[in-house]
Amino acid sequence: MKHIYRIIISILLLQSCATLYNSETTKVKVFVPENTSLVFDNDTLNLEKNYLTVFPKRSKDDLKFSLFNSETESDFSFKSRKSTYYYLNILTNYGIGMLIDANSNKRFTYKNVIHFELDTTTQNFVVSNSKISPFRQHDVFMYTSPLRAIDITSDPMLTLGVEYFILDNFSVSLEYGTIFTQRFRVNPTNELVENKGHSQRLEIKYYNAFNLTQNPRINEYLGLEARFMSHQFTDDIQYLITDEDISYTRTEDFIVQKVVSVFNLKYGFNFPVGKRLYFDVYSGFGLRLKDIKNPNIFFDRNLHSYLDIGHHDYFGKSNLEAYQKKSNFNVSLGFKFGIKL
Repeated sequence: MKHIYRIIISILLLQSCATLYNSETTKVKVFVPENTSLVFDNDTLNLEKNYLTVFPKRSKDDLKFSLFNSETESDFSFKSRKSTYYYLNILTNYGIGMLIDANSNKRFTYKNVIHFELDTTTQNFVVSNSKISPFRQHDVFMYTSPLRAIDITSDPMLTLGVEYFILDNFSVSLEYGTIFTQRFRVNPTNELVENKGHSQRLEIKYYNAFNLTQNPRINEYLGLEARFMSHQFTDDIQYLITDEDISYTRTEDFIVQKVVSVFNLKYGFNFPVGKRLYFDVYSGFGLRLKDIKNPNIFFDRNLHSYLDIGHHDYFGKSNLEAYQKKSNFNVSLGFKFGIKL
């Protein structure tokens, strides 16, 4: 019987996300002004970079420390909160893991980045929501979009873009992309035209109008994006031809000339990786306008029956002018990786 209890307890422990993935301590970065020291757990930490790092034990108790310089000293206390891993239990095994995590201090965490400034009037330390590294006029970034290079749902492209800040926190981006590989999912008998295509992206962004993340290291933005893509290639189609009492299947290679225009409203955030590298993660929605031409195609949807059984292109009719939808709702999700010049 004891072995059964042990097995049950082991199974429950394996369902508890916070207990499994959180360590006994957590990491908190404290960004402070120059010549500032921090006292935590009876240890004094002196500023070497533009931030100090403490490793408090996870607990329901508040995180407490003191800051001081040659002129002032202040004590601070920050409440603990539930870890993200604790709430992930809801998604697995009906939240059973919460029963285990409820008795563990590993379910707690603290705000992982705290930014302090000196009040210009009182010269006391105050918690600040301002960004540590806001973007300034004439800042320049060069970036690429890695997901575009492995986009098997469309056509992989190599991209290169430049983002230039014409004002503080206001930028304009230009990006160019070109197809560099053969199309996936198709295998026409004859290549009727060269597979080639390119894209251009124009985007304007306004940073730090709000602070949803409450993280001073992350620069958040709203963006308006216009993207234009053109592509020509050879595809193939199978369809049924019926002539009186005779029916037969035909496979036809045909030309696709596609022009797509996308307009999106986006929310994203830019966060640094080291001193010069950065990630730009975004999501958004908008409108996709598509114009497809199939010059000299024999297939006629009014006369022939399209066959999609076993077709190797999961998107089926998407490249046929006869079935195209001129406009569609568009959802955008992705990231860029770049460097500050």
